[in-house]
Amino acid sequence: MSKELEKARELAAMLEERERKNKVRLDEIPVGGKFDTGIGRFIVLEQEGDKTAVTTEGLYRKDVRFDDDSNEYFTSELSDLFEEEIFPEFKEEFGSDNLCSRQVSLATVDMQRKDLVLHAKVRPLTFDEARKYNDLLVNKDLPDWYWTCTAWSTEERGWCNSVVVVSPSGDFNCNFYVYGCGVRPFCILKSNIFVSKVTEE
Repeated sequence: MSKELEKARELAAMLEERERKNKVRLDEIPVGGKFDTGIGRFIVLEQEGDKTAVTTEGLYRKDVRFDDDSNEYFTSELSDLFEEEIFPEFKEEFGSDNLCSRQVSLATVDMQRKDLVLHAKVRPLTFDEARKYNDLLVNKDLPDWYWTCTAWSTEERGWCNSVVVVSPSGDFNCNFYVYGCGVRPFCILKSNIFVSKVTEE
């Protein structure tokens, strides 16, 4: 065996060992902890039994329109983006069986449309979730606000064109659905998967 080949194998073994040591079960990462994947860095928002709620640290997409004529997530262009592009990317990264669906309410901020519920494995945060995890979501390095899947109110109340958005500092506002905002996907993963933990610098 040549010296060059031997050194290459030693280097490969060293890199594999370093990677193995950096891998931990997802349920070992505390709330607020981070892990890296092939599709970006994620923040742990909640550990709940055998499941872990996470979102991306940064914007996964930029300058995305919610829709061209509706503030209802079910029929929106943003929903299509998640189903056709973002979910397949998450499924390839984590595996479909490791992505868990949770039913959430799509009631508006003023509690209209209380009968609307959403089942999805990968989606934007709801307004209620953005409030619940607000301190963990703050990232002042984000270049833009990002969409939730919650409408501000209804046409009957004079707000047929507005959707809740979240600022980099965690503030809330409403935005006209044809404007561009960022996308920060939320999902729930099985906690027994292994991920690359980010060590604090």
